[in-house]
Amino acid sequence: MVFMKILYLLIFIFIQNQSFAADWRPNQVGSFLSSKFARSITDIDKAAYYAQYSYSQNTAASGLGIIALEALLANGQIKEAIPIGIKISNEVPEITLAQYLKVLDSLDSNNFNKTLELLRKVSPNGIDTYILPILQTWAAAGSNQQIGGLKIIKDQAERGVLEPIYDYHSALINEFIGNSEAAKINYSNIIKKSNNANAQVYLSAAEFFKRNNNQGLLDKTIAKLERLKPYSNELFLLKNSNVSPSKKINNVRDGIAEIFLNSAEILFNEGLDRQALIYGQIALYLSPNLDSASYLLGKIFRSINNNERAVKYLKNVKDNSSIFYDAKITYAEIIYDIEGTEKSFAILNKLHKLHPENINLSRSIAELFYKSENFDKSIEYYDLIFSKIEKIEFKHWPLFYSSGIALERGKKWERAEKQFLMALKFVPDNPQVLNYLGYSWIDQGININAAMEMIVKAAEQRPSDGYIIDSLGWAFYQIGQYEEAVIKLEKAVELTSDSIIIDHLGDALFYSGRKIEAVFQWKRALEFEPSEEMTNKIKEKIEGTIIPKAGINAASKPI
Repeated sequence: MVFMKILYLLIFIFIQNQSFAADWRPNQVGSFLSSKFARSITDIDKAAYYAQYSYSQNTAASGLGIIALEALLANGQIKEAIPIGIKISNEVPEITLAQYLKVLDSLDSNNFNKTLELLRKVSPNGIDTYILPILQTWAAAGSNQQIGGLKIIKDQAERGVLEPIYDYHSALINEFIGNSEAAKINYSNIIKKSNNANAQVYLSAAEFFKRNNNQGLLDKTIAKLERLKPYSNELFLLKNSNVSPSKKINNVRDGIAEIFLNSAEILFNEGLDRQALIYGQIALYLSPNLDSASYLLGKIFRSINNNERAVKYLKNVKDNSSIFYDAKITYAEIIYDIEGTEKSFAILNKLHKLHPENINLSRSIAELFYKSENFDKSIEYYDLIFSKIEKIEFKHWPLFYSSGIALERGKKWERAEKQFLMALKFVPDNPQVLNYLGYSWIDQGININAAMEMIVKAAEQRPSDGYIIDSLGWAFYQIGQYEEAVIKLEKAVELTSDSIIIDHLGDALFYSGRKIEAVFQWKRALEFEPSEEMTNKIKEKIEGTIIPKAGINAASKPI
């Protein structure tokens, strides 16, 4: 595997160097290998270029065509992908993406009858199994045919599979064909039954109820969104703006774009970045002004470490969009990664001054300073948030937790402890809060019994969370049960490769009499980029100039 990666890299470098020749053209084998290598390092642009060229040299090879159309779609080159997709769809009809490209071609011609005919011939798999009935129903709505698909969508929703998406598109389609009463029922179902629809769906429901003067349902929508997503920018817009962008869909093309966007969101949340990229690009092609698609593509490119492309898409989001705040915050986070705190703070602070009542902006600034380890400034913005809260409620517990972390890192433990305890009043079984407070107590050698109980409870809920299992191992270390600590910390290291966890394991091995293994683990810890202070301490332990600090309550035993 390593040899192949080196080979791809050498070919890639060789071909790039040849580009200085005026008449240079990549050869077929080289371009194929370069495309494959580019895909492996998520260089979307070069993957598309080389894949397209490789296929152009051998259009009889359907396999190369499939690679090319996937690469072109991921890169947003839909027009270039369509003729390839049409050809592949005839040669290998089971390739769903190729069939979709024929659908896009029919939509470009506004031929909805053909669109419906093509969609009825698709043999779906994976997520396409679930979205195909929705695509077919949108096409039927455009061709003025009997929309029996609404019944299929309703049946799917009742099965509980992607329920919010089915109800959402039923509502959009019903409103599109003029059946507002049915749309009201669909949106009401989302508000009544769904706890996992994204905030944009609730915003669409709220806007529908507003358009149709359903004040009672509008109030219920806002109340539920406030309970489920109390810090969403969509909620802020609903509560603080008299005019919000309309989500009413007036044409089939936009409706089909919306379902591709929803599919991309689902795929992205499942960690399937490449597939999400393809569906997101299709959505944006169908509806170039779809801000949610630009925002999602920005997030996807950020996740694959292509900040330049991410910024390009995020900048396309319009200032009056319902997704504007989210896009601006994400943009500022990318600028932080590229240029540091000063410029990213300037972006958020400018927006914050315009909308000081938007808690998301204050919170984002607090998190920005936390990331830069300026804990005093982070605490300052958390304090600003709390100063504006008139009544402390359940929805505020995440603020207590995150501000508690900033206070703890800022060496203000008494205040931090109060914040964690307040969070636990609202969420007494939350594993993250239990773990952080329990670990902090254990690390200080205080409240040992309560801390151990908290961490055990957190570990029971999250047995695959390496950080929580690390806390459990460190708890055993601090009370002197070193061999038990080794067992837990070895499991934590298996779950999460982190310099702090590996360093903990080294310390536990040291006090278990396994000093050679301890040195091995400390050397491993240095490979995971610990802080400068931690690096120096680990090196001193390896050299033997210091020994690890023993468990702070080594003589204590939990009850």
